[in-house]
Amino acid sequence: MRIATTLQGHVSALLPWALCAAFLVAMMASFLSHPKTLMAQESDTPEVVHQSDLSPLRTDSPRDLLATFLAVRDDMESSLVAYTTENSVEGAMRLALLSDQMVSLFDLALVPAVERRETGIETATYLMDIFGRIDPELGSVPDLDGLESDASDSFRIAGTPIRIVRMTDGDREGEFLFSGTTVQTAPRFLRGLMDIPLRTELDAPSYTALSPQLTGPLIPASIVRNMPPSLRTLWLGTPLWKALAVSFAVAVFIIVVARLQRWLMAHSPGGRISSLLLRSLLPLAILAGVSFALPYFSGQVNISGEFASIVEKVRSVAAHAAYAWLFWIGIRLAFEWIIRSPQIQDESLDANLLRLVSGMIGMIGVVVILAFGGQAIGLPILSVLAGLGIGGLAVALALRPTLENLVGGVILYIDRPVRVGDFCSFEGQMGSVEGIGVRSTKLRAPDRTLITVPNAQFADMQIVNFAFCDQMLVHETIGVRYETEPDQLRYLLAEMRKMLIAHPKIDSETVRVRFSGYGSSALNIDVRIYIMTQDWSEFFAVREDAFLRIHDLVTETGTDFAFPSQTVYLARDAGIDTKRGDTAKAKVAGWRRSGELPFPYLPRDTIEGLEGTLEYPPRGSSRSEAEHMEPLAQAQEPEVPDGSESIEDDERRREETTRKP
Repeated sequence: MRIATTLQGHVSALLPWALCAAFLVAMMASFLSHPKTLMAQESDTPEVVHQSDLSPLRTDSPRDLLATFLAVRDDMESSLVAYTTENSVEGAMRLALLSDQMVSLFDLALVPAVERRETGIETATYLMDIFGRIDPELGSVPDLDGLESDASDSFRIAGTPIRIVRMTDGDREGEFLFSGTTVQTAPRFLRGLMDIPLRTELDAPSYTALSPQLTGPLIPASIVRNMPPSLRTLWLGTPLWKALAVSFAVAVFIIVVARLQRWLMAHSPGGRISSLLLRSLLPLAILAGVSFALPYFSGQVNISGEFASIVEKVRSVAAHAAYAWLFWIGIRLAFEWIIRSPQIQDESLDANLLRLVSGMIGMIGVVVILAFGGQAIGLPILSVLAGLGIGGLAVALALRPTLENLVGGVILYIDRPVRVGDFCSFEGQMGSVEGIGVRSTKLRAPDRTLITVPNAQFADMQIVNFAFCDQMLVHETIGVRYETEPDQLRYLLAEMRKMLIAHPKIDSETVRVRFSGYGSSALNIDVRIYIMTQDWSEFFAVREDAFLRIHDLVTETGTDFAFPSQTVYLARDAGIDTKRGDTAKAKVAGWRRSGELPFPYLPRDTIEGLEGTLEYPPRGSSRSEAEHMEPLAQAQEPEVPDGSESIEDDERRREETTRKP
């Protein structure tokens, strides 16, 4: 049982690589057996077709073009006679090369790129049928000498609507080709000539009827001949059995891709790089199928007509989508390799900034690749892009929220008010930053819920980042009972200051413990300290320790913490001191008589006489800060050499002599 489980694990681990190897083998097989590739190779074996075996292509004048087409037609007819007798690889390669020659004689600039070869071959068969029924007069078509006296760039073949035009731009400028309208005019003109017999050695009523029934060399001709007539009828320009065979092959390919996708989802690794490498298998498989396996299979079946155009469009869309997918994964993979360097932490701000840049580059690349794919299947992508210049304002307004969020994310990365992992507060909420994406910023709240804020809004908020605190503030008001005597309160204040200054995790320079006022039911003591830490867990621990020590000091002082209460005292009222009251009233009356009543302001001379006369610190207090620092200054004062005294020493000696009784 254990051996079976182990083998199953090894098979599961090797499955994607086996699939990749199978696709690579299919790619190599299709590459080595593709007619275009073999025709371009040189070999001594008689099975290889060389360019020298075919008629040369001349497009210098309308007459040269028509003569070249007729020569290629004759080669095509003799090759078809030989191929229908025996389906050989050499015959298939020769037919493919002759087909490419014919396609090169047409102006197909208005035909989508993926349909040009199929459209060119189909149009060539129409012309072969036309010129096989009516013999074109080469003498009526101008040659190089005739071009000198005729400045026209367009010539019509006598008795037909087929035109030959001079190319005025592009890579083939100056050459003469069959005009682009031939694609529409040739089929209509041929329908009017079907009553005229075709001059040919082929056992077929027309080239257009024979072409869809041909197959590749790997499909025996006997299978096609024994096919029921109902399956040989044309559907969308191709025999029904060929359409069913290609549809079945596409369905099998889709099933294989779906199974591979399910396997990848079930075996996704934890690491980013490993996950990206594994995810690249799916687009690679799609690319191998639509770029090599499917064209090779459809080439052997030889699909044609509108069905071939549909297959080519679907194949092109799938191939460009796979290219875009691979580009996206490749860019992400490249940036993940950069982030993997020792200088960049995986969840740091730099790492997230690099991931944002990779996402932007990936999006641009995907859009460009898909645009080329749309242009290849005939969508007017370039016209749409040109129209964006006119409708750019409308597009910008429609995309304004998305662009704002994108710019907001860039601002957050550049300005760096927060980093991934920072704890911050914003708009009445708090949370730890978990990620800054292209559209939004995600924060984990203290209750473990996930807060998602659009980047544009988050960049405009007032953000308090606690991660940048060098010290953390504790500011509390402690209330003790009103029964506390003044000296008890002084003792408590002094001991609290000593304890907080002595604490190793509290900044002694910031300790402030003061009797701050009379509350409604307590004597309030204001405590403000800074804890030397940036870690929240340590902050709460140190604050707890300081509060517990304050509790011990309050108990030691003999008082207690106050709480909202009312105390009713029942006592006999002794009344007020009338003697002292009369004295106070007499002093006020004297002020009034002498014009010295200090209301609303004290006289200026009184203020000048009172300034600085109050004894502070109170009697019995320790020395002030200046007196405390004076011995230190005297200890640091340098001695005067040669027995001479400084001016300060002389003044101090005279003051001491004056104070002696």
